[in-house]
Amino acid sequence: MVGQLKDFIHRIAPCDEAYWKSLNQLLQKLSQRLALMSQGEESIVKVSLTASSISDKLVAFKTKPPPITKDILSICTDPYALAQQLTHIELEHLSRIEPEEFVQAFVQKDPLDGSQPCFSDQKKKTTNLEAYVRWFNRLCYLVATEICMPAKKKQRATVIEFFIDVARECFNIGNFNSLMAIISGMNMTPVSRLKKTWGKAKTAKFFILEHQMDPTGNFYNYRTALRGAAHRSRTANSNREKIVIPFFSLLIKDIYFLNEGCATGFPMVTSTSRNLWSWRGRLESL
Repeated sequence: MVGQLKDFIHRIAPCDEAYWKSLNQLLQKLSQRLALMSQGEESIVKVSLTASSISDKLVAFKTKPPPITKDILSICTDPYALAQQLTHIELEHLSRIEPEEFVQAFVQKDPLDGSQPCFSDQKKKTTNLEAYVRWFNRLCYLVATEICMPAKKKQRATVIEFFIDVARECFNIGNFNSLMAIISGMNMTPVSRLKKTWGKAKTAKFFILEHQMDPTGNFYNYRTALRGAAHRSRTANSNREKIVIPFFSLLIKDIYFLNEGCATGFPMVTSTSRNLWSWRGRLESL
C-alpha cells in the first residue's frame, strides 16, 4: 500500500510541485509511524517468544525458577518516582495503539451474511492493544506478589502502605489505569485474606482511592474524576498536568457499547408501518 502511495505521489509530481512536497512530507511521517509500530510489534513478539521458551525449558528440565532476591522497596522507596515510571510505561503502550486496532477489535459479522465475518480476508492486528491489556494484568500480579513476599506481617504492611502511596500519586498524576491495576492487585484473594497484615497497615487513603474507583453507578465517581482531569489537562501549563490516562478496560467497554448502539439495521415492517405507507399512497393520489 505504501508503494502504491509512492507511485501515486510521483505521478502527480509534474503537475503541482507544492502539492507534491506536502504529500512527500506526509509519506515520510507515515513511514516513520509504520516503522515505529513494527518495532513495537516485533518487541512484543520477541518478549512473548522468550517467555514461552523459558517456560518450556522449565517444564522440560523440571527446574525451579531462580529465587527473587530483591523486593520493590530495595529498588525504589519513593512512591512518586514509581508512579512516574508506571506513567511512562502506560504512555509508551498507548502511543503504539492505532485507531485501526480498535476497529479490528470490534469487527462484527455481517448482519446480512451470518456465515462470513466482515473483512474475513484480513487478519486482525491488535497486538499493541492486547499487549496493553496484558500489562495491566502483570501490574496487578506484581502488586500482589510484592505484598505476599515478605514473611513478617509488619513488612507486608509496609509494602501495602507503599503501594497505597503509589496509587495516590498515580491518581494525582492522572494515571487511572495504573491506579486501578494497583487497587485490583491489592484486592486479589492472596492479599485480601491477610487480615492481620491489613490490621497493621494504615488504610484510610486506600479506602478513599477505592471509593474513587467504585464501580457503582457505572463508575460514576471515576468518571467525575476523569472529567476533572481532562479539564485540568486542557488548561494546564506544564506537560505533567496534561497527562490523562483512562482506565483502559472501561474505555474498551464504552467503545464496544457505543459500537453496538450505533449499529445500523433495517427496521422490521409491521402492520402499522404498512398502514402508514398505504395512507401516504392514497394522499399522493388525491
